Amino acid sequence: MPRTMQDLRNITEQLVKTGLVHGDIPSLNSPAFVAVREASMGLEANDPVFVVPLPDGVRIYPQKILVWHEVVNEVIKGEPFCITYCPLSGCLAVYAARAGNQNLILDAEGRLYNNNAVLIDRNTGSLWSQVLGVAFDGPLTGTGLRILPCYWTTWGHAREFYPDAKVLQTPRGGWRNYNRDPYGSYLTPGNYYDDERILYPLTRLDSRLPAKTRILGLEIDNNFMAVDIDYIRKVKVVNFYSGLTPLVALYDDRLGVARVYERSVWEGRSPALFVWQDGVLRDVQTRSEWDMDGRCVKGNLEGASMEQLFGIYAFWFAWAAFNPETELVPGPTVVPDSALVVGDGVTSR
Repeated sequence: MPRTMQDLRNITEQLVKTGLVHGDIPSLNSPAFVAVREASMGLEANDPVFVVPLPDGVRIYPQKILVWHEVVNEVIKGEPFCITYCPLSGCLAVYAARAGNQNLILDAEGRLYNNNAVLIDRNTGSLWSQVLGVAFDGPLTGTGLRILPCYWTTWGHAREFYPDAKVLQTPRGGWRNYNRDPYGSYLTPGNYYDDERILYPLTRLDSRLPAKTRILGLEIDNNFMAVDIDYIRKVKVVNFYSGLTPLVALYDDRLGVARVYERSVWEGRSPALFVWQDGVLRDVQTRSEWDMDGRCVKGNLEGASMEQLFGIYAFWFAWAAFNPETELVPGPTVVPDSALVVGDGVTSR
């Protein structure tokens, strides 16, 4: 990830034109929302959606809408928020859109870097990297935005888990067909979202994972970590480290998402280790039971909780191009199964 002003200037020098210019991909600004029941008439259970907890409650943004707009600007209780999605890099990131005393309004600028969207703010004309959340050109160069929680899941999961959420209403009028994704479909194989095509120049290609693997990308104390979401879905629980920070990734079937927590649950002792045993999440040390929200619900540690960490969603190729030093789950920082022994000596995830 760029760390110096020279790194940021290098982005400007390597921007790629796509034929689109500022205004060709219109952002949505304080758009209308509908209730879950009304939204269900236009969404199928497997349709991908983006879930964002905001100050006035949870909001759900269908991917089929954001693929055409890429940016949604919201102001809630006086605070600005920006929901951003880049189809080419598979990147979903939500930011608190404040820089100093300015409430930013962001748009897709049209150009790309590492196949990732360049954003432009209407306030100053500064250019921003969607993956980084950092301005790399213009008056706000070097300014970073605070990343906020979000989840990439399906409509079926989201409507069950958040029945009272607000759902982005399909815009009316205009020529866009919101039932057609110009890049393909996440529901059927054999299109841009799962093949090997990378349409624009890339600074580097990391072969540790297939290019279009969906990952959760985290920055923790200046260390970068990519968590293979499908791997977590398969194994359910993974204990690992990012630098010296002990973490655990859990797959939450309720919402269909991977969650990452810091597993330092007590001071002055070794970090907790977790296993999935007989349909229950337990820590190895006390065999207490935990839920997928990072809370201990039964046992010696009842009432304890873990801090959840949030990042961005992206295709592996894009995350690794921006962060070549990134670590990876699965990878060498994962705690081996031999350390996960519960009570009677049975090792289990």
